[in-house]
Amino acid sequence: MKKYLAISLLLILITQTTTNAQEVFTIKELPDGWNKVNLEGGMVYDGEIFEGKIDGKGKMTWADSSSYSGNWLANMRQGKGTMKWPNGNVYMGMFKDDEINGKGTLIYADGHKYAGKFRDGLPHGSGKFIYQDGKHVKCKHIEGKLITD
Repeated sequence: MKKYLAISLLLILITQTTTNAQEVFTIKELPDGWNKVNLEGGMVYDGEIFEGKIDGKGKMTWADSSSYSGNWLANMRQGKGTMKWPNGNVYMGMFKDDEINGKGTLIYADGHKYAGKFRDGLPHGSGKFIYQDGKHVKCKHIEGKLITD
């Protein structure tokens, strides 16, 4: 009888823990400090919350397995961070107003890299394209379009 009761209690605890872990929250209802939560749309956030907003350091993972790790300000990617996409591309560098803005490096899934300046998510300004073998070519972009001399 004691064994049956212990197993029943264990199953109830497991069920409650699983249910709570799947609960969906909104950021506004979370306390200040470090939180790991499931959000609407299959997103998971693990990081700092301040005054009902994602603010500080943290990692967001989207339903498609894209992820961003780095600094946040008022629910937006802001400052230094790393963005990874399901296709294997990785960006490491600066963000402003939730967009890739400033200096950074975009590493393509095939191993090629672009290191330089970005504006609104696109290469913009001077930079260099780096081949897998380490050779590189200086280049310039305007709003994502390569400018040739």
